[in-house]
Amino acid sequence: MDRSTNILESIVWDVESGALVKIIKNNPFGETSCEYGVVVGEKDIDQLEMFPFVEVYIFRTQTITRQSPSALEILSRPSDEGIKGNMD
Repeated sequence: MDRSTNILESIVWDVESGALVKIIKNNPFGETSCEYGVVVGEKDIDQLEMFPFVEVYIFRTQTITRQSPSALEILSRPSDEGIKGNMD
């Protein structure tokens, strides 16, 4: 791989800081649980884990955790302050 290529630009993962997300967790028994949170960091890649992640503040536990793209479902995106609507 060429060193000048930025790997974060090649990953298609449309998440940004301020997005409301649902975190989907699967346990070893096949049961699924969900938690809700808000994205508080930018997309990044840890060299040790080699996978992309984003930091998410979880409402129930009041903690910040690293979440991978496969664990997140984006519920709403942050509003764009530059766009004026009918209510402005």
